[in-house]
Amino acid sequence: MNKNNLMLRLIDVVFILLFGFIAVSQIGSSASIEPPKSTEAMETAPEEEHTVIVGVTKEGTYPVEAGNMIFYNLSQLRQYITQKARQSERSGAQLGVRIRANWDSPVEYGMAVAKLCRDMGLEKGLDVVKLNAE
Repeated sequence: MNKNNLMLRLIDVVFILLFGFIAVSQIGSSASIEPPKSTEAMETAPEEEHTVIVGVTKEGTYPVEAGNMIFYNLSQLRQYITQKARQSERSGAQLGVRIRANWDSPVEYGMAVAKLCRDMGLEKGLDVVKLNAE
């Protein structure tokens, strides 16, 4: 038996031992794993919150309400979000903003909406989506 065959046999033994240890080892419960907490996530129940979804296009426009309303600058969007925040406050709910930027929109447009939300003290989340071309 030459040295190459001996090395091959040692590797086989190591793999057999490794698979044996994996087979007999105990796997802990997934309940003991604590998922990380988000600083941006809302802590309230879904019925106690309202969410405004703001789209961000590559042209710098901000469609809301599934595209039924389109704002062309941040001051118009601020007025709309302020109005929605007042409505949510009257109903006893918390307002959150979900920013959905298209994949080809410049980052500064999405970040401008995020900054607007931060200045208004609203919880926000940012998604980047790819919409099908029309």
